[in-house]
Amino acid sequence: MTMQVIVDAAGGQVGGAARYRAELLGYLARTGRRDVRVLRPDRQITPGWLVRRELTGSGGGRLVSVNNVGFVRPGGERWTLLASPLDFLTDDEWANLHPALRRETRYRAPIVHLAARRSDVVIAPCTGMAERIARTLPSLRTRLTVRLHPISADSVPRQPRDPVILCPVLFAAYKHMVPRLRELVAALDAYGDPAVQVLVTAVRAEVPGDLAAHPRIRLVGHLQHAVLVELWARSRAVFFPSAIESFGYPLAEARVNGQPVIAVDTAQNAEIAGPALRGFRIGDADSLGRAVELALTKDVEPDPEPFDPGAYFDWLLGPGR
Repeated sequence: MTMQVIVDAAGGQVGGAARYRAELLGYLARTGRRDVRVLRPDRQITPGWLVRRELTGSGGGRLVSVNNVGFVRPGGERWTLLASPLDFLTDDEWANLHPALRRETRYRAPIVHLAARRSDVVIAPCTGMAERIARTLPSLRTRLTVRLHPISADSVPRQPRDPVILCPVLFAAYKHMVPRLRELVAALDAYGDPAVQVLVTAVRAEVPGDLAAHPRIRLVGHLQHAVLVELWARSRAVFFPSAIESFGYPLAEARVNGQPVIAVDTAQNAEIAGPALRGFRIGDADSLGRAVELALTKDVEPDPEPFDPGAYFDWLLGPGR
């Protein structure tokens, strides 16, 4: 008899959480697995939800949380995906965190840590995130494994690409997107091609007026993945300058789709983006200028193999029957 797998997929409805959830639901639709029960992928995480989900299903089988807060009830195997770097910051990162985010994290992180200690298997989406977890919770080292997030090879249609750089980043305070966009615009002006535009997944309230009105900038708002893929398909390159990430789906999407991605030159970004990375150093205009030029002039071959959804979810959920 096949044991039931329960997956808590509640959480953010845009960004990386939504992207991961789309791959999970796509896998289940393709495979038709009846042994997997997904809990409330359409809702946010609340304290009340965390209490109710603990009462769901029997005490056996595999309990999988893909939203950072692991199951704590006894019985079954408890598997937890930890994919929020804010719960595992360094001292320097914590000191520089926006006060509002510091308050939220001070409340949330102890809950995340407590639940992680109850987990039988802890999953990090890259080596850098695994190092964050192990540094903060050394007792988890023997239960910690690295698995790159899944991405379908055909998730973005192949179309002719326009002179466009897509910036698919949520404007969280810790990502410092406004100064990064100013630096990118300056680099593009220095590059000299007036046709190159930057499509930014932000709304007017998130961007200063002078930047929003810049002729190179086009704000497209917060888009669901199904809409965003059309912009991906026609973009020449991707701009993803965030320095604090657990993974960074745009890095992997660029590698899978064969698009250069302009991102900070770190070991974590190199692990995820691979040959698609056009790295730069924050505050170094020359390195950003070189990254922009390479992104706009050098092609990248698609490389979907490291992110195979079938292999990933067969492992996470078990092979089923």
